[in-house]
Amino acid sequence: MVDITIYPSNWLYNAGVVGFLSCLDRDDYLQDHTDNEKKYSFEDNCVVIYNQVFSKIQVASNYFENGIVINLKGNNQYYRNFIDATGNQKWVFEKFVKALSDNHNSGECYLCNNGVYVKKENIQPQNTNQTQENIDKFFNKIEGLNMAHNSILGPALLEPSGPPKFPNAYWNLNDKFKICHLCAFIIIHHHLAFTNLSDGSEIFINAPSFEIMYQMNKLVKELFGKEKLSGKQKREILAMSVIEYSRRLNVSLGMWNQMNLEIIVKSREGIDTFSLPYQTVNLISDRKIASLLSQIGEFSILNTVLNNEEYKLIDIGHKLIRIGLKSYQEWNKTDKNVLNSFLHRNSNKMNLVNTAQKILELYANINERRKKYA
Repeated sequence: MVDITIYPSNWLYNAGVVGFLSCLDRDDYLQDHTDNEKKYSFEDNCVVIYNQVFSKIQVASNYFENGIVINLKGNNQYYRNFIDATGNQKWVFEKFVKALSDNHNSGECYLCNNGVYVKKENIQPQNTNQTQENIDKFFNKIEGLNMAHNSILGPALLEPSGPPKFPNAYWNLNDKFKICHLCAFIIIHHHLAFTNLSDGSEIFINAPSFEIMYQMNKLVKELFGKEKLSGKQKREILAMSVIEYSRRLNVSLGMWNQMNLEIIVKSREGIDTFSLPYQTVNLISDRKIASLLSQIGEFSILNTVLNNEEYKLIDIGHKLIRIGLKSYQEWNKTDKNVLNSFLHRNSNKMNLVNTAQKILELYANINERRKKYA
């Protein structure tokens, strides 16, 4: 028995891994687990899942509800019919998950490129209610990406034998998208990695490092999971996540140089992606710049930086100082319009000179950094 090393791949697979790690973080997910027993570890850009984890997963309590099979616990929209509604394949799924702890066979997988397969001969019926037909139907269904894995991305074309295939209307052909057993299990956790926003969309930060994905999506849930953010602010969410991550942790420039961060957005319109140029990521991840942006906390200032228009910060800072030196009674309509166009936080409006100084300091740091790394 060996531990399983998982490498970053496409966003669906990556989200599945991060979602699965969130399950492992729960105290009630594994059986007979001790506090000092490791479940997984991050190594370079990968994550290592320790072998004993799969044998200790409490399948019944985590994937079924009240003894009834309901397309995995939570009755979500993503994995319809992953397990048959009658429950005949429930025992197969339980043994399948446990079998991921046994010695594995390697093979082809279009999703992870390093396929892990359980040994089907280790899954045998134990009574008359358990049949080989249950086993064959379950494995035929999961070995090709289909609606059972994801109702949005999977094809619905079913065949008498074997997994469904993707149609190709232009050539009048079709093809299946082969996935391994580990991927079939991993991707049914992908929805857990997404953060729900008030506009009905869901977001996931994708990166070439599982540790970065794990930490940043955890941070996103903390920062934005309950915020009323509109669907037009995905770029700002990604930027603010980088800023907060950099502010809280000692993140090096070399690490961000390797990052190709993107935010995956699922909504009724489909799936979209937003990304930031690596120069911008390197800029806003600077500890001083990240700290100042976080202290100021204004979208207008953040977007000025994201648009590479930091030269405007000088004008903004000077205008705020000029207004701040006046008494409130001296403010005219133009002054109030300037304030409302740049500032929304009352703490900033009540301390205009201090806020202006931070904005000018932000400009100075950005200008210095651009010269240093030009």
